[in-house]
Amino acid sequence: MDLLWELLLLIFVCHESKQNDIKGFDDTVLFNIDWPGELLPEDADLPGESMIVTSLHQEKYRCILPTISEKESNQDIKYEGPSALKLISPLFTQTTCSFRLESYWTYEVCHGRYIRQYHEDREGKKIKVQEYILGKWDEKYLDNMLETSKEEETDENIQVPVKKIDNVNLPYFEVTMDNGTSCDLNNNKPRMTKVLYVCYVHGKHEVYSLKETSTCTYEIIILSPLLCAHPKYKPKETGEHKISCIPLEDSPKKPYSLVKLKQESAKLRRNSDLDRFRVELIQIEKEEPVTKAPEIKIVDPSPVESFLQGKNCLNGGTGWWKFEFCYGRYVEQYHVEKDGRRVSINLGLFNKKTHLDWIEKHPHKRPKPLAQRKQLSHFYSSGTVCDKTGKPRQTEVKLKCLENPSSPNAVSLYLLEPKYCEYILGVESPLICDILSRADEDGLVPIVDDEIADNENIPTINIKL
Repeated sequence: MDLLWELLLLIFVCHESKQNDIKGFDDTVLFNIDWPGELLPEDADLPGESMIVTSLHQEKYRCILPTISEKESNQDIKYEGPSALKLISPLFTQTTCSFRLESYWTYEVCHGRYIRQYHEDREGKKIKVQEYILGKWDEKYLDNMLETSKEEETDENIQVPVKKIDNVNLPYFEVTMDNGTSCDLNNNKPRMTKVLYVCYVHGKHEVYSLKETSTCTYEIIILSPLLCAHPKYKPKETGEHKISCIPLEDSPKKPYSLVKLKQESAKLRRNSDLDRFRVELIQIEKEEPVTKAPEIKIVDPSPVESFLQGKNCLNGGTGWWKFEFCYGRYVEQYHVEKDGRRVSINLGLFNKKTHLDWIEKHPHKRPKPLAQRKQLSHFYSSGTVCDKTGKPRQTEVKLKCLENPSSPNAVSLYLLEPKYCEYILGVESPLICDILSRADEDGLVPIVDDEIADNENIPTINIKL
């Protein structure tokens, strides 16, 4: 809305010009635009500057700008207490560990010792553990760092670094834990993690976030109350500055565009349905409900055929590594660098003969009878050689029918690694429901395109990567 942007831009320029240092918008200065309607007579002379703003619909308002005073910075407070490292050092001596549970992996952060990523598979009484050490820390580091940390804090040239968390810049103390498990994706260099300790009064040393910032390099944010005793590591106090806008010349209490925007936002929130990953791939509609489970009718079959021909590829993943699946062609893991360069690892290629051999060795992977059929399994092999096992990577692709989706156009993807360099790719969607009935006893689906289909009308695709 142009009126609001114009108003906020003017406030920003006025505020920054007083500071004589324009470096961009400051997230720590918060504003709240209030629409009180007509002011009472005693409120007519409110303190602060005022300005007249006009919306695109020629609605006029007199907006009273707040007086912004600079608060004392935590950096300027004289402090003679323990250093930040000294404050958090009890975590390193009490063998305290923090955990983060995700859908497949569990992360164990043992402060001052190690960081472990692991998954447990139970087969009867046996437990198989797949694990990686993301970083270790020698106790000798603590003694050496304690000697120098206090001197570094008294150095005025060294500023406490900040990290934007939930749109607020928070100071942090960083501990580097390296010498983890070697990474075959990074020339066998050891994994390394930067642990950022942030002051949070109500924290219990829990893991706020964990992400892979680059290949086999990680960043973990820990919320700890221990740092809050140090004034330089306390979050800056942020208060909202109220801007009161009063209508003029019979203008409505709030601008029309603002009211409309709020109504549309509320409607979107009500109608939103979030999937793990969603691809708008097909247009479908539900038939009238019957006594059995509702069937999904494909309005336009061409997107399904394009998917079966490997022309419509699906992409998933939200972290450093993402993955791409092209049916009947390949499964690939990739990362796009800032310069646009794509780093790729092939997780498996489709080959009809190899798939048939795999089905023969694993008969339980064959499709169930049509009345009971809910999914298909396909085998993709001969991927990039894994340094850990010395064998090519391979992937089992599970295509599952999603009969009652939260969104009828949704395609949900997930990628697991139950064993070193052996993956499971799950694809769940209503379009799979239509494909199930077309699959033969080996799980292969005939396709229409004669250029791709062989004489038996089963995909035999030559891969060119």
